[in-house]
Amino acid sequence: MRRRFLANESGATVIEFALSLPIMLGILLVSTDLYNINRMRGDMEQASHNLASILANQQEWNADSFDYLIEHTIDNSVGEEYELIVSKVNIDRSMDWSPIRRGEISDVCADKSSGKYYSDQMPEEDPDSNTASFLVIQLCRYNDDLIINSGLLGSKKMESTSINRLLYHSVVLDKRLSGEVGVEYEE
Repeated sequence: MRRRFLANESGATVIEFALSLPIMLGILLVSTDLYNINRMRGDMEQASHNLASILANQQEWNADSFDYLIEHTIDNSVGEEYELIVSKVNIDRSMDWSPIRRGEISDVCADKSSGKYYSDQMPEEDPDSNTASFLVIQLCRYNDDLIINSGLLGSKKMESTSINRLLYHSVVLDKRLSGEVGVEYEE
């Protein structure tokens, strides 16, 4: 009798384990996906903040130095599949030039400007003043390559926005960057 009872109990244990294994694997896959997404979100926020901090303290921007800086602050931490939008926004929400765009993909970031006017939230604003400027960095990408089991979470856009006050109100762009953003180059 005791032998039969132990055989039934071990059979039940095997069945319980077999039924719970897919659930445990599913939880493990979803946990891994969420970890990867949150780690990348942190990397994106750090990279966009670093870029904004460095650019906000420079009065002259050179295209080669700009691209080198992006390569070492964004590419190294986020990868190559991203969209980067750099905008100089005055405190009255006007923009001196069109945003600078970089990255392998496009149309991922939400468009936060129309023409030469910034339409998203600002940390401070004064419609009667044009004496201070902000640097707005948008860094966006999809999370496709971070998800092991995309059937559970699906593809989504990830965006990080950093806003820093510029040290200098007027930023001088070199010839290549001036042409890229639609302003005349001043020697």
